[in-house]
Amino acid sequence: MAHRERVAIVATMAVLGLAACAPKVALPTAGATTSPSAQPTEAPPTATPTPTTPTGFEPRAMSAISENDFWVLGDDACASSVCLSEILHTENGGRSFQRIPAPPGVYLAGNTTTPGPPQARDLRFADADDGWVFGDTLWATHDGGNTWRQITFGGTLLSVSQLEPGANGYVYAVFEVCTDPSTGSGCLYRLERSRAGSDTWTVIVPPGNPAGRQQIGVRGDTLWVMYFDRSTGLEWISRDDGNLWVRGSMPCEPDLGGSFDPVSNSVIWAFCATGTMGGPSVSTNAGGTYGSARTATTPFSNAGIVAALSSRHAFVVTPSIGIEVTSDGGATFHNVASLAGAQWAGFTDSEVGYVVTLLNPSTQVSRLWRTVDAGVNWAPVSFS
Repeated sequence: MAHRERVAIVATMAVLGLAACAPKVALPTAGATTSPSAQPTEAPPTATPTPTTPTGFEPRAMSAISENDFWVLGDDACASSVCLSEILHTENGGRSFQRIPAPPGVYLAGNTTTPGPPQARDLRFADADDGWVFGDTLWATHDGGNTWRQITFGGTLLSVSQLEPGANGYVYAVFEVCTDPSTGSGCLYRLERSRAGSDTWTVIVPPGNPAGRQQIGVRGDTLWVMYFDRSTGLEWISRDDGNLWVRGSMPCEPDLGGSFDPVSNSVIWAFCATGTMGGPSVSTNAGGTYGSARTATTPFSNAGIVAALSSRHAFVVTPSIGIEVTSDGGATFHNVASLAGAQWAGFTDSEVGYVVTLLNPSTQVSRLWRTVDAGVNWAPVSFS
C-alpha cells in the first residue's frame, strides 16, 4: 500500500536535549556541483536478530513503511558517558518487536564535555531492505539491517541533516560540509539523490545554483526545497524526482529556519521560525502560495514542527507546550493534554500516526505513542 515517508522523521537529538555531537569533518572540495561516488565501508558482521528487547529502551526516532511495519531507534537512557544505539523492528503494529543489529559503534550522543563517536540522530527505511541511520555520519543497509555500510565521499565523512525516501526508487539527503569542523562554521549544504538500493549519491542543482541551508519536503515524485541564505529566500519545486524545477513561494524567513510536512502533491504545510516564536502555514496549490495559520493561545516556539492530515487538520508540536491541534486550517487550536512533553509527531496515512514524548528531560526517559483514528485516541507503544 502507499505510505507517507514523512512519518520517518522524528525529533532530533537537539530537540530531545541530548549532548553535543562530535566534531564534523571538512570535505576537501567543498561546494562541488557533482559528488564523487560514495566509497562504502562494509561493517563487520553483526548478530542475528533476536526477539528480545533491551532493558530500559528509550525511543528517540522512528521510520514506518506501512501502518504495521516500522522501526524505532533508541538507547538505554544514556546511563553512561555515551549512548549506544539500538534498533527495534515490528511488522504487527507494535504488538511485538525484534531487535535488529544497529551500525557498529554508532552512538546517539556523547558526553557534553567529552563527545563520543559520531552522533546518530535519526533513521529512515524506504522499504523492507533499504534503510539509513544518519546524523554526523551516514550508514546504509540493503538487507533489512542485517549488515550496515558506512557511507563516505572520497574517504571523508559528511554530516546529514535530512534524509527522505521518495517515489520511483529514489532517496534524497541534505549533506553538510564545514570549513571549520571544530566550531561548525563556514558550512555549505548540498542536496543529493541516490537510488534506494545504491550507495552512490549525486548532487541536485536547481536553476541558478542557489546557495544556503536547505530544508526539503518529499511526497512521491514531488520535491520541495527551501533555501535559507540570510536575506535571500528561495523555494524550488520539482514534480519529476528532481529533474525539472519551477519556482515556489518561500513560506519562511530566509535568515531563520523552518520545515515542511507534505500531505499530498498539492497540500503542504510548513512551520517557520520568526525570531521570538514560530508558526505554521499551509499551501493548497503545491507550494505556489501559502496562508499563515493563526498562532495558538500559547505562542509556538521557533523549534516547532507540524504534522498534518489534510489542509484543515494538523498537529503542531513545540517542546515548550506539547501538541496543539487544529481542525479548521489553523483558525483555532486546542491542546492535547494527554501528550504533555511531546517532542515530535508524524503520520503514516490518514489514520495512523505517532508521537514521541519526553517524560523526564534529566534522565532522557521517553515514550512512543500511536493512534489509529487520526489522533482522536492515543496509546503508548510497549517495548517490554
